Amino acid sequence: MNYYSGFLLGLMLICSSLFYGLALTNNDKKYQSTNSVLDGTWRLVTTRVLTEDGKLLSEKDETQLQAIKIVANQHFSVLSKTTSGELLQAAAGTFELAPDRYSESVELAAVAGDQKQQHYQWRLEHGLWYQRSEVQQQVVEQVWQLVDSIRK
Repeated sequence: MNYYSGFLLGLMLICSSLFYGLALTNNDKKYQSTNSVLDGTWRLVTTRVLTEDGKLLSEKDETQLQAIKIVANQHFSVLSKTTSGELLQAAAGTFELAPDRYSESVELAAVAGDQKQQHYQWRLEHGLWYQRSEVQQQVVEQVWQLVDSIRK
């Protein structure tokens, strides 16, 4: 009887280990974390709209336009509004990052007319994220600051 009990205990330990290993493997597949250098919460510092030949059409800073962008695990969400509270953009989706190109694919949007995909040239310098894109024969330049690095 002692051998039988020992055999059952050993079999239970082996099966428990197998099930635990399978659970960890499936958990890794569901929640794969893919970090990027852009992961974090960003606030818009400035946005400029220019003609294709470089003539300034408009420029706004955070006193005129407020926006937050959250980037994590190959997803993004962005919300922007005027200082009077008018919603300009609310969107979320996935992004792809390459050394010279950042691309957003919008999956959800609250404002009609949002583009489904947007491509940017980008760079990081001193905690600032610079984006540049061409939209409807205009150049849009945005500067974002990582919220963690904001000094008050």
